[in-house]
Amino acid sequence: MLTVFEAPKASEAKVKLKNGITAYLVADATAQPLVSLQVAIRGGAYLDPKGKEGLTSAWGAQLRQGGTRSLPAEKLDARLDFLAAQLNTYGGNEEAGLFLNLMEKDVKEGLALALEVLTQPAFAQDRLDLWKRNRLRALEQLNDDPAGIERYQVGLLTYGADHYAARWPTAAALQGLTREDLLAHHARMIHPENLSISVGGRFDKTRMVQLLNETFGALKAGSEAKKNGLPPAPTHTPKPGLYVVHKENPQGRVSFLLPGLKRNDPDWVTVEVMNFLLGGDFTSRLTYLIRTQEGLSYTVNSRFSEGAWHPGSFRAVFQTKARSVAYGCRLMLGELKRMQEEPVTEAELAKAKGALINGFPAGFASPEAVAELFLNEAYRGFSETYHATYRDKVKAVTAADIQRVARKYLPLGKLAILVVGDKDAVEAGDVKDKPGKLSEVAPLPVVELPLWDPMTCTPLKK
Repeated sequence: MLTVFEAPKASEAKVKLKNGITAYLVADATAQPLVSLQVAIRGGAYLDPKGKEGLTSAWGAQLRQGGTRSLPAEKLDARLDFLAAQLNTYGGNEEAGLFLNLMEKDVKEGLALALEVLTQPAFAQDRLDLWKRNRLRALEQLNDDPAGIERYQVGLLTYGADHYAARWPTAAALQGLTREDLLAHHARMIHPENLSISVGGRFDKTRMVQLLNETFGALKAGSEAKKNGLPPAPTHTPKPGLYVVHKENPQGRVSFLLPGLKRNDPDWVTVEVMNFLLGGDFTSRLTYLIRTQEGLSYTVNSRFSEGAWHPGSFRAVFQTKARSVAYGCRLMLGELKRMQEEPVTEAELAKAKGALINGFPAGFASPEAVAELFLNEAYRGFSETYHATYRDKVKAVTAADIQRVARKYLPLGKLAILVVGDKDAVEAGDVKDKPGKLSEVAPLPVVELPLWDPMTCTPLKK
């Protein structure tokens, strides 16, 4: 008799440490003798002061790379190597964190090392200088790669130049970062109310709670520590248009951009099913038409980002020969329009729903994955009951529901279409086989965007 998979419950894994830190513990006595720890830190690049962009990124990297007060970087590296442990830290746009993976038998020492890295960083000057040199070198090369150009132009179009998600550190900001800046930022960030923890693997839960209380549970807020707020929502409203960035290249990169929704929105599951059919799977309509049938692109897909604190965004992408860009855009537009105008077939819908339902248990494949899932969803404020009702919501989606959300969340008149490639070639199109200019693809204003100077984060003059 087949057993119906029941999603684990976050409430059953959640514990509170003695200082109020929430931890999610998922143990499996039959798993390999490994333990994974994740510490999520509330904060990110959205906290970087103007002129100090890159501060959170530098701080997050140097927590690990710069050693601790009692263990210089080389000795910390050697000790972790001896334990066959992996310990990494990072600072992102909307969160920072620490990851540790090691053998079950070394958990006590590993937790002590992780706490030391988090609370007693040395921020070695030579390691900080190396990090800055590497970042500056990457900045210098940003406009060499069409993918890098596309990435920052998508951010600018979606969020606006003043939003943290579209900004990057200038050369002056990077060069101006000091060890004292990192120390001050660290004093602010390490507050128990900014921390949450997950532990997954093979361990005794009672003993793990004891060890966590002896380490992270004993952490107290310093005099400079602050409880960080949530990332601010963008105030920028994306403008519809066909945006072209000139970059001499035989290929063109294309992104269709639209505003999205929060994952807590009642429409989210229906939108997920709709996008699975549109471009969210290798069997989707966009992949079949643009890759399989027309042979224009190896990679083509679409997705709605999971909006947490503010609505996410929609993005559909493909890359093809410059002269095929206009034709590929017409095909993609046609599929977006068809999703709105024609109900999906019952066979398509059944296949999509079956794939999402049958693939659901894979998200809970290991205790580490489950613990990290609970932590990351709690960090973003998602409902703890989401997974308990997910499959029933997928089952309830109808063809009419798909058509409704397609009309609501794929408004063609609000599209921002970004093309990065040789402007003359992409505009001319495939004159011989698939005639049609790029500017004639949609009734949208055509705007030529400049490259930005990566060193100053300002538009380059034409």
